[in-house]
Amino acid sequence: MKIGRNDPCPCGSGKKYKKCCMLHNVTTSTELHYRRLSEIYSTIFESLVMHAQHVLGIDGGKPALSEYFFLDPGTELEEEIHERQIGLYWPWMIFNWQPKLNISGQERGLTIAELYSEEKGHLLGDLDRKLIDAVNRRPYTFYEVLSVEPGKRIHLREVLTETEISVEERSGSLQLKPADLVFGRAVTVDGVGMIVGLSAYAIPPRYKPKLLELRRKMRRKNPVNFDSITRWEAEIRKYYLEIDRALFSPPQLCNTDGDPLEFHKLVFDIDSAEDVFVKLASLCVTETAEDLRRSAKKDADGHILRAEIFWSREGHKMSRAMGNTLLGNILIEPRRLTVTVNSGERAAVIRREIESRLDGARFRLDEIQDTRAMMEEASARSAGARKGSEKNLLMQNPEVRRQLADIIHRQWEGWIDEKIPALGGRTPRRMVKTKEGRESVQALLADAERRMADPDTNDANIEGIRRVRELLGLKD
Repeated sequence: MKIGRNDPCPCGSGKKYKKCCMLHNVTTSTELHYRRLSEIYSTIFESLVMHAQHVLGIDGGKPALSEYFFLDPGTELEEEIHERQIGLYWPWMIFNWQPKLNISGQERGLTIAELYSEEKGHLLGDLDRKLIDAVNRRPYTFYEVLSVEPGKRIHLREVLTETEISVEERSGSLQLKPADLVFGRAVTVDGVGMIVGLSAYAIPPRYKPKLLELRRKMRRKNPVNFDSITRWEAEIRKYYLEIDRALFSPPQLCNTDGDPLEFHKLVFDIDSAEDVFVKLASLCVTETAEDLRRSAKKDADGHILRAEIFWSREGHKMSRAMGNTLLGNILIEPRRLTVTVNSGERAAVIRREIESRLDGARFRLDEIQDTRAMMEEASARSAGARKGSEKNLLMQNPEVRRQLADIIHRQWEGWIDEKIPALGGRTPRRMVKTKEGRESVQALLADAERRMADPDTNDANIEGIRRVRELLGLKD
């Protein structure tokens, strides 16, 4: 939109353009118009909220809250969820929700914005009406960030229709990065793209495969376009609320077998440490019985007094590059056998194994330790020992760094043929045979790049991800 020298300045000062922003050349006409639209929106939105309170009364908005959050009757919404969603909920209530109001003897399915426009009629300014018309009934949906001009604008692709739009956005453009996902509503007013309602945080790229599954589901019925997004609005919003809850719920900690973490210490009374060692040594697949005996404490006759056995098995469920899995630790002492494991499932397995191998072992107790307390204690110990730690000393050795890099590279190459839960149990190699599959794999790789936090392994992981893209024929 071109602004004439004698036109009112879009910044809203009341001066002519030539006497105001044109003199300072502070910004482009698009940016100025966006600023003006933002000011108008802020003002009119306050009026719309007041109109909603007037029309609905004190408790009239409760049905909107229940509908937006899919609440069962009598269910109270958690306060922290409400606080996260307030920036999305109110615009939805004003522009999308259709309250059941009896007006002039009939029930009318109008939004709050439509009721407001009807009442104000010709009193509404042109830009006020344009804004309301552009936003009204426009559904929320998911967008992927394609590029960012910090402090200016964001270029987005709507995930479900794959249409693109550039929006003027100041604060969001400083926080978002390419491949991030956001949930909200992008509209165009007078050729200016703007966001009206936006999630308060970026959604990690790893959630994109879930959205592509939704896109495939929608395409089974009809081509995905604006009308179909409107029809699927509730389903799309439900996906977002599920993602929101997953992101902000405490993580379920699991061991390498996928069992919930639960630290158990099993204690047995025994008669002979030597006899126990002989019968349990084969539970370790990483060292021979002779190796374990050499590192054990023995009496003058060479009989075991104290020994440690690492309970393990060949193979690793989470990575083909790992040759074995550590399952627990077995400590043999005079008169006592102690086993520590990190899940209830492993505790049950090792107890059965010990009782079948050792006739004389007498089970004393299974002490379940508090997971959170143990993790906090371990974290504190790790923080206190970080400087000058053994790991740091090891990582100064070029050979150790090379071997670690080799392991990481093999893990990434093995990842190509692993069945990935986020891909519906399919392998990346299989997924890249389709367009949507390639999008899903690229999203997971982008997410992996975001989550790298160890400077000692970052370079190896970056190289591993680059190699995965090369092997799968994906663009960097």
